[in-house]
Amino acid sequence: MFNIAQYLEKFKCIGESEQGLRRALALVISEVVGVSVDIKNIIIKNGEAIIKVSPLVKNSIYIKKEKILKELRKKIEGKIQEIR
Repeated sequence: MFNIAQYLEKFKCIGESEQGLRRALALVISEVVGVSVDIKNIIIKNGEAIIKVSPLVKNSIYIKKEKILKELRKKIEGKIQEIR
């Protein structure tokens, strides 16, 4: 007999990897820049992280972008290549 719970278990972890990336990026940004970014404001597409925050926070992130990416690569294996 078909068990729907076992079938749906396959799809449970699909969104978790992206959420983990967003959490890691938010953590690195708070460590390097000193500004907390909510993970709801981070979108990850095709290796790019799009951060929707105020222009003042964006400028602070862009100034330290290389350091953020370097720290992020230490924690996660190169899934995010660019920050916008």
